[in-house]
Parts: sequence; C-alpha cells; structure tokens
Amino acid sequence: MSDQNYQYVLSQNKKTNNYQIWSFDPNDPSLLKEITYNTPLNINEGDQIIQVGNFLLQWSEMDKNKEYAWKLYECKPEESTPLGSYDQNNKWTNSPLHSGKWAKKKFFGSRSDFSNPKGATKGYERGDNLKLVSMHNFVLNWIPTQGRGTYQLFNFDHAYAKDPDLNIFDPLPAPVTPQGAWLTVELGHELMHVGGYVLDYVKETGDYDIWQFDAQSENPLSYPAINRGNWNSLGITPDHELIVMGTQVISWNAKTNEYSLWDFNATSPNVLTSTGKSGTLPSDINKDSILNAVETLIPKGEQDANTPGSLDFMRDKIEHVVYYMIENRSFDHVCGWLYENNANYKVIGREGPFDGVDKSFTNNYDNKEYAITKYNDGKLPDPSTLTTKDGKKCYPVTGNDKPGDKDGCFVLDLDENDPYHNNSDVLRQMFNDKKTLQKYLDGEKPEPDMGGFAINNGTEEVMLSYTPEQLPVLNGLAENFAISDDWFCSMPGGTDVNRAFALTGSSLGHLDNFQNGVEYTEWSEYPHRPSIWKVLWSNGIKDFKIYNAVEWIGCQFTYNLFLKGQIPSIDNPFVIGNYAPQLNQFYDDLKYGTLPKFSFIEPKWVASNGSTSYHPGNDLIPGERTMNDIFNAIQNSPLWEKTLFVITFDEHGGIADHVKPPYAVNPYANDSIDGFNFDIMGVRIPTILVSPWIAKNTVFRSDTGTSYDSTSILATLLEWSGIPKSRWCLGERTSEAPTFEGVLTESQPRKEKVTLDEPYDSMFPKPESNDKAKIKNVQGHPNLVDLPIHGLHELAVPRMITDMTPNLSQEEREKLTHDIMSTSVNLQELHKRLDEVNKTHNTAHVETV
Repeated sequence: MSDQNYQYVLSQNKKTNNYQIWSFDPNDPSLLKEITYNTPLNINEGDQIIQVGNFLLQWSEMDKNKEYAWKLYECKPEESTPLGSYDQNNKWTNSPLHSGKWAKKKFFGSRSDFSNPKGATKGYERGDNLKLVSMHNFVLNWIPTQGRGTYQLFNFDHAYAKDPDLNIFDPLPAPVTPQGAWLTVELGHELMHVGGYVLDYVKETGDYDIWQFDAQSENPLSYPAINRGNWNSLGITPDHELIVMGTQVISWNAKTNEYSLWDFNATSPNVLTSTGKSGTLPSDINKDSILNAVETLIPKGEQDANTPGSLDFMRDKIEHVVYYMIENRSFDHVCGWLYENNANYKVIGREGPFDGVDKSFTNNYDNKEYAITKYNDGKLPDPSTLTTKDGKKCYPVTGNDKPGDKDGCFVLDLDENDPYHNNSDVLRQMFNDKKTLQKYLDGEKPEPDMGGFAINNGTEEVMLSYTPEQLPVLNGLAENFAISDDWFCSMPGGTDVNRAFALTGSSLGHLDNFQNGVEYTEWSEYPHRPSIWKVLWSNGIKDFKIYNAVEWIGCQFTYNLFLKGQIPSIDNPFVIGNYAPQLNQFYDDLKYGTLPKFSFIEPKWVASNGSTSYHPGNDLIPGERTMNDIFNAIQNSPLWEKTLFVITFDEHGGIADHVKPPYAVNPYANDSIDGFNFDIMGVRIPTILVSPWIAKNTVFRSDTGTSYDSTSILATLLEWSGIPKSRWCLGERTSEAPTFEGVLTESQPRKEKVTLDEPYDSMFPKPESNDKAKIKNVQGHPNLVDLPIHGLHELAVPRMITDMTPNLSQEEREKLTHDIMSTSVNLQELHKRLDEVNKTHNTAHVETV
C-alpha cells in the first residue's frame, strides 16, 4: 500500500467560521498534524459538510426562501486551497465542482392523511435542520424528532445535470426509497457510516446499535441490528464526540481534548477494540470545533513500486484491466487435465500439487459409478479423416462414443441439454447425502460430499471433461500465464446471481436467475445495491466501459442489470454509448490506444453463428476462437505491457468438480432465503490472469485462509484504483476477499509472443484447411455453419416470445412457440422465425437469442 498519507481531518470553528486541514497520523501522540496554508480557510456559519465518495458536499442553513444552498467540492490537501475542483484545462481552482439550491420540500415533504387531506402537521415536517449522512454511493436524509426518526435515501451522482443547458445540477437526483420511519431511531441518536455499516449511538446513555446499510431494502438500515450494547464500560461518556476515520473510530472529549483511537468490527463484542493509542488533540481543536474525517484516493506509492508481487507494483505497471466473464463450466471439466503427471508449474500462495482431476472421484447414477473422464479419450481427430455419414460430413469419433456426439461426428459439445444448476440443484450436487444436506439447512457447516452431479442431472454427461488439446485457447492461456485452482463461483446457483456477486458483491438477495420477462426489463426501476461501476463513479473514476455483445429481451444485459438506474448521468441517451458500446468498439479502443482503465466484456450468449459464451448446449469452437481474438488484440496492441486480462466463468453450470467448496461470509447478514444463508461458495471454476508481467506456468492460490471467488476481482480492482476500503460498500464478502496482485512476479515484461492453436470439430473445421468447403453451410450464407437447436434455445425461446407478444393470450403464445420450435430445422431458421415475430409485433430485437 502507498507510503503517502490519504487520511485527513477538516475542523470547522463555529465561532470564527474558519476551517483547518489536519493530516491524520495514528502514530503521532497528538494524532493530527496541521497543514498550513498561506491564506485563511473560511466556511460560512452554520454550513455542514460530509464526504460522499471522493467528494465533499456542503450545505447551508435554510434561508428565507426555504432553500438550502449547496456546493460540491473535491479535496486536495496539498493545494493552496484544499477545497476546489479542476477546470476544463485540468487546472486546480478554488471553485466548487457544482453548486445550487435545494427546496425544503425535497427533504421535508408534507403527506396527506384522512383527517387532514391538505397535509398533516407533524414534527418531522415542521423542522428545517437538514441532516444528511453519507453512505458514499448514497446519501441518507433523516429527521430526528421525539418519538419518530423519519428517513429517506437519495442516490448520489456528482455529475447529474437537471438542465445542462442552464447549468443546473443536483448531486442528489432522486430518492431511492419512499419516506419512512424507523422503529427505534429518533431524537437523541447520532448516525455515522462505518465501512458498510451504520453506527447508531445515543450519547446520553452510551447505548448503541449497529445496522448494516442496504441500499435495496425499503429500510436502508437493514433489520434486525447486527450488534447492540453500551459503551459506558469503555469510558465513552456524554462529553465525548465520535468521529469515523476510515474503518476506525476516534472518541474525543471536547472538554479535555483527550482522545482514544478504536478499531471497528461490526460483529465483535463491544464493536470497538482499543488500538492502545490515546492522547490529547492539538490545542487549536476545542469545544467550538466540528471535526469531519476526509479520505482522498490512496496515492500510488513509491516504496514497493519496483517490488514484483506488491500492490504498488501492480498500480505502477498496470493501467488497464480487461475483465471477461464467460459461462457455466467447472474447473475439472475444462482445465482439470492442464498439468498432468506433476508437469512443471510455479505456485503463488499456498503450496501443494496442482489440484486437477481426481481420477478416483466418482458419482453414482443408475447404480453405476462414473469417474471424471476425458471426452474422446482426450484427442482431437485427424483432419484427414473427414468422412460422410448419413449424408453429413464429419470427423468420426475414434474413441469412446459419448452422449454429446452428434450423429457419430466429433463435436465439441458434450451437453445437448443445459444441466441443472439452480440453487436447489447445486446444493443437491454438493450435498448428495440427504442427512448432510439437512444439517446444512439446520445451520450447521458440514463438509460437502460432491456426489450429486450425475444423479441430480440424470445424465453421465456432466462427468465428462475436456483436455488441453481439445480446448487449446483456454488451456493455452492458463499454461502461458496464470490459473487458479483455488477459485470458486460465489454461491451455489446460476448465471444472474453469480454475475451479481461478481459485479456487486452479493446476489442482490436472489437465489436464482432474474433475466426474464418484466422483472428483467423493469429491473432498473427498483432500488439495488451498488455495482462496481457505481463505486468507481462515486469516487470520481469515470474511465470504464461495458462492451455489450448482443441484446437480451431488448436490453443490454450487463448494463441493464448492474448499471442502469444507478448513475443517472450515464443513462442519458446521448451519454450511454460512451459507457456501454458494442463489442466491436473494444477492438478499436485497443487499436487506437483509447482503452478505458476498466473494461468489462460480455460474450455473445446465443447467436446465429454460434455462441461465444462457452455455455453448455453450444459448440465451444466460437467461444475459443473469440477468446483468442480478444487475447491477440490485446497482445498486439500498444497497451499490452500495461494491461491485465482477467478471464473467469460465472458458475459451473451443473458440471462436476471434485473439490469441496469452502464456507464464506454472508455479504449481507440479514440475507436468508429458504434456508440458504449465502454462507458457502459454489462449485470450483477456472480463473486465468494474462499479462506479460506474469511468469509462464503459474498456478495461484490464496494464502489468507479464504479462497478466491469473484469478489476477489472486485477487491483487487478497488485496491488497484486506490479507493479506501471504508468506501467500497459492496458487502462483507468483498471486504474480506483475498486479492491477487501477487501473481505479477516478473521484474520485466516478457517479450516473447504467445501464439495459440485453435480447436476444430465437425461443425467448425480447422480454418487453414480446405475442409470448410465440405461442411454443410446455411443455404445462401456461406459463412454460417448449419448449427443445431439445443436445450438452451428451448429454454430461452418461450421467454422471448412472451416478451415480444404482449397482446397475445398465453394459449396463443404456446401455440406460436410450439410451431416455431417444431418447424425450425436449424438455429439460423429459428432466428429467422423469431425475427418475423419481432417485426410483426414491433418489440424486441431478434438478437435477444
């Protein structure tokens, strides 16, 4: 971590209207060191200040027009005027970023009731002292009155323009929740945000409650309290003020200037643990002072910038992170044979042999034991063996025929049907023994047996696996760079919940998918926990893009679920293209050196020329070739030495892996659905890191006692971006996740160029061969392979038709669906029929498939 300071205290003097900036130093007896400036620093009498993300929000007392004047600043303590903003020429000025006025009614609304339809006369409506509490991505307005604590949560967007032509801005663009009332929080309570929790403290009694903040709950102080107690035994009296500094708390006696510094842990006894550091604050701070903690972005450090494997080294060498999440394959299934027979590899983290396929691991199905075996004995067929069978050209399967083989031809698709992988299914796959499963549901933590993959899916196909020869791009990148054999999907479940974990730190309170119908299309209309993009934006980092491959039910999938509605500035139709462009823009950005700091890439979920997602029910060749295209584009770009390419799967897709998933912390303690407490990871998946700063043949694992899951990508991104942990606010799993900067071990970037072979099969023969002319293509479309319809399409098409035909009855939809599915001879015909339905009913785009 940086050796430079990023923590400060801003002290306001209520009598002089001056403010001072102090550097926070926990190793100094006085705790604070004043930073001197050439000119006095002034703040208007009665103004209040809070830090929201990386910005300081200041507002005045209510004026005669019943308005509050507000200003939004950035903070640069090293500048001559520490509160200011950058102008269009990137020059620091003492002007606020934006300013304006709020009407009282924005916060103190009047609601009608039966006895007084013109508006009740309530204490929480008569008040005028505007109290705002920072949640860093949101701002909580609360009105403390005797017997009632009224609240409303507001979104925070530092760039939101109500009217850009008139230069009218508002950093609190809209409420997230309706106005409500707390059961126990009222007058006399103080609320402070501490690293995703809210400290609710009654100064007069010393009583406290600790609430977990949850932006998608109607009551953002998630009930019940995480912890409660009394601090009198700690010597904290009514004379003490509490100031939150990052994830620590300062208790300060305003009469004596004595302080104590405490570590904060929401679930530990007393919550506050003494650091052993106490003393007296500087004399310039007194009973007339109001103290506000300020944390800037953490500067890049110099101390370890040349030490490979350190965070400072990663921050110094890596300027771009490209994050590519594909679909539904387990580790054993696609990478389990990577290092056979103790092949040479280098371990980062916990020592031990490569944890590939365990040949003794079996599942029972239909009274037969199935071990994890290699598809087609692990071989690719000889291209010269292209033959004719039943009128079709194919590479015949030369080894053991498997259920995935199409008409006796070799096809890199083992599962015609999508294996089961809902939450209930995955729990049964992990806990095949019903008694053990019941123990888990009863709140115990028994060890999974991993014996239910075959029986839960009712097929032996889920026990088959690929070899590096069959998937040479995925395995080639793993071999030439780094792969983790200690990485699990975040929860037992499907695509959406695991992608939610990967981008928000939790499943957003769901057990299974939520990408269908009205729930999906109207998803952004409802409050949700923040995503990684929301956190970056709130901290002033706007250099990111989501590269969308196709639309799903008329919406850009990742943007719709995890960004839309969170940052109103981006939702502007004239702006959205800058942040959620088409996938082709990714290649142009690489070519012209305009790649953003953080890129997220979607695969093509299902497309007429083959899915690139690796999802079961699709040939894997398009996915392999697209991944190679992405890799080659990065490697051949001018940004190669500055880029980290992260490849991972969202979940295992119901396919077998022998490693028992570990237990993990529930991101939001009050999340519990049908006996599942979000306290165990899902099945193991591959994650591959690609960079010239990574040694060849690297296998990396966590040595923290906590295994990797997708929240480790979030944690690493946030550390790399320099955002203090107190402002992450993505749940406890992300806060505790191990990071992986230690994989960058090369002192100089490797110079050799990595070239990977691409796989082939009967539907997608070797590109350099003449076999392509022998393969049956779609009539009139020589570049489209005649692809079959799979179980995945049978699952998706009824949902799509429902969305595209709102005016049809359910009976009419079922008839239309049956007609389309029964008469479409291939995937291209299916797309054509869906396009006709789309045009007829004038709704979603055909590439929702």
